[in-house]
Amino acid sequence: MTPFRLLLVEDSVNDAALVTAELEQAGYLPTTRRVDSLEALRDALAAEPWDLVLCDYRLPRFSALDVLALLHGQERDVPLIVLSSQLSEEQAVTLMKAGARDCFSKDRMARLGPAVARELEETRVRRERARAEVDRDILAKASELLTASLEQAARLDQLVQLMVPRVADWCAFFLQDADQGGLRLVALAHPDAARRAHAWKLDQRFPLDPQAAAGPAHVLRTGQPEFMPDVRKRPEPITKDAAHQRAIEGLGLRSVVNVPLPGNEGRLGVLSLGTLGERTLSQVDLALALELARRTGLVLENARLFQEAREAVRLRDEFLTVAAHELRTPLTTLRLQLGTLLQRSEAHHLEPDVVTRLERSVRQVRRLGTLVEGLLDVSQLSSGELSLMPERFDLEELVAEVLERFQAEARAAGCELRQSPRRGLWGTWDRLRVDQAVAALISNALKFGPGRPVEVDVGREGGFARIQVRDRGIGVPLDQVERIFERFGRAVSSHSYGGLGLGLYLARRAAEAHGGRAWAEPAAEEGARFTLELPLEKETRE
Repeated sequence: MTPFRLLLVEDSVNDAALVTAELEQAGYLPTTRRVDSLEALRDALAAEPWDLVLCDYRLPRFSALDVLALLHGQERDVPLIVLSSQLSEEQAVTLMKAGARDCFSKDRMARLGPAVARELEETRVRRERARAEVDRDILAKASELLTASLEQAARLDQLVQLMVPRVADWCAFFLQDADQGGLRLVALAHPDAARRAHAWKLDQRFPLDPQAAAGPAHVLRTGQPEFMPDVRKRPEPITKDAAHQRAIEGLGLRSVVNVPLPGNEGRLGVLSLGTLGERTLSQVDLALALELARRTGLVLENARLFQEAREAVRLRDEFLTVAAHELRTPLTTLRLQLGTLLQRSEAHHLEPDVVTRLERSVRQVRRLGTLVEGLLDVSQLSSGELSLMPERFDLEELVAEVLERFQAEARAAGCELRQSPRRGLWGTWDRLRVDQAVAALISNALKFGPGRPVEVDVGREGGFARIQVRDRGIGVPLDQVERIFERFGRAVSSHSYGGLGLGLYLARRAAEAHGGRAWAEPAAEEGARFTLELPLEKETRE
């Protein structure tokens, strides 16, 4: 016997009994409700869903056409078959045009079984397609919301709205609360504002018991989804607190679905669906809730990892700032002391070996000072752009000064520093920042191209001054030419080559602060070529 819900619009008790008997003979077990007025019909449609409407053509004060109009007015997808003792061909055509699925005489009841079978199957297919379309639409919109740049609370608030009333009457997200040691209601959707307010108060007054035998807390603890088609048949109450249980029952829930929000290190919370009255949830709703929870859990997990990474970066930058400031003062003192000793070396007739050691110490302290200044610049860039103090100077002269400063280091590396012929190239830039950028390129060339010459060319290219540093070292792979300009970016292991990976990053940021740029490219034969480009006239910025 095939069960289905039959709404019978019939004023004759005897005819209704005949219809029921015919259906049972055809193998059906209908749950039937008979109505004989439009008011009763409205009440029946509002009370519960129906699979089929069988209707007499003419009843006291209304006809099958009025029933069809009522169904269409309420946008009910319920097939209607008209049974009548007297039905002309013209009336049948009119009914079919109005939306009736079939019309035949009560004298031909043998047609009833096949007609019902056809309509139930077509309705099932049609409803499954419609439901699949609803699920696709909800999941598509959910994906858009989850990937949008919104705060977590806004995301969850909008997600629960997607489910109500299309899938359920209630939809809520509970998230783990480390302070409370359990679940906390964070988003809730219900069409009635008073009921929403009541549910929020309920959550504050009665926190969910982590050891509950059912409900969201149980799902969080076990990780198993919960599907209760009828909560009135739940084997045991959600809570042992009688007042709390009465408050839950006061919500009038009929069906509930609770599914966990999965995370990499455990469950993040629970997604809950609920219905009221005669409306019930199904396995299809459970599947939709599981998929929505999976997507939500993935995004929440990514958001958590992002927050942790951002906090780690903030702590790192804070540490670097403090460490750099703490190192700066003793380094300055040490540099001055070493410089003084070096200046007095001749007057004190120090041995050449001692002088050499002093010179090495000065270079190492200067290098250490450059690293510390780089860390401070990175900290400044984390909170905004580099501040510039423009002045007019000859760029070629500045490059020559930087090269002179690196002569000792170049000799130690076995490199010859070559500069293109000087013709004078004046412009307005921040002398300190440009000096740092050129120094970073020279230092980089000496580090990765020891024993080979380093060529520095300064010239004009359109409206820009261009400094190119060419080395003949290990070169830069094409897939790393951008990475080496990132903060702490490196193309080789830090075990093989020292440094913090900040010099090129600061050089590019200095160039960009001037309205220029910096880039690298493999050289034609060997090594690499680094270019720093600065506008000859500084850009005007708001």
